[in-house]
Amino acid sequence: MTYLVAAIDLGSNSFHVTLVDTCESPYRVVSRAGEKVQLAAGLDDEGFLSQEAMDRGLDCLQRLAPKLSQVAINNRHVVATNTLRVAKNSAEFINTAQGILGVPIRILTGEEEASLIFSGVVGEWVDTRSQKLKKLVIDIGGGSTELILGQHHPQRLQSFPMGCVAFSRQFFGQRKIKQCYIQNAVEAAQNIIEQSSLSDLWDGWEVCIGSSGTLKALAALSALEEDNMPYLDLASMAKIEQQLLAFDHLDDIYIEGLRADRGEVLPAGYAILKGIMLSLKLDRIYFSSGALREGVLLRALRPDT
Repeated sequence: MTYLVAAIDLGSNSFHVTLVDTCESPYRVVSRAGEKVQLAAGLDDEGFLSQEAMDRGLDCLQRLAPKLSQVAINNRHVVATNTLRVAKNSAEFINTAQGILGVPIRILTGEEEASLIFSGVVGEWVDTRSQKLKKLVIDIGGGSTELILGQHHPQRLQSFPMGCVAFSRQFFGQRKIKQCYIQNAVEAAQNIIEQSSLSDLWDGWEVCIGSSGTLKALAALSALEEDNMPYLDLASMAKIEQQLLAFDHLDDIYIEGLRADRGEVLPAGYAILKGIMLSLKLDRIYFSSGALREGVLLRALRPDT
């Protein structure tokens, strides 16, 4: 059906499909579906993706592909992010995945990913009072974290080599949760921000907005809102840290309101966000439901976005 458009995001933590009806402007969401794949967990020290991880991803795509049956080939927009960007054997996965989805897969550069995220966030905030404000957008993925500064369009953007799946493997040995593990991850995130970029280059923002599953989960746990906009601050982050430390193991994390498959990567995502907040002296971060897939859709429907 020519009025249906799909955005498929092959992320480092999860794969997602968003299907929209373009008969309404800019579009109406028909359905959303996604599964945790943790592709990034399959990267070895030499940068090769394991067969087990590829199989998890391909099995997921087999289940998601039927949702595209009514979407015209040229209306299927598939993007891949950090793990498939850096894996030395990603072509093996991509070739099979393209056969399942029936369309080419676009592997985004870090800057392309950041730009699309910004478009998705801004698109969700067009009717709010912050439309004219300069925004700092943070998106924490499974394998990378993007920072974008701009008003209506990105003025500065950067992709950083840290994500909730990668940090879970690196800092939470034997999947245990300890204060020192969290602190080590926080300090690592701070160092990555400070070594990769001069922090004062991110100054000048008037509102800070977070997107992605990590920010959504943390904002929900903070339970803070302003004008129906969820947000978190350093005080609510400290409370969340205490909640996480109540568990001994990543697999044990269960907090009311937290999606079951988000718990095991939340300590790492939390540490990355706290490191960013400390590095850039951020106190309040609002949550936006717009992110990469929304940016892909808007860019497809409005090429000048």
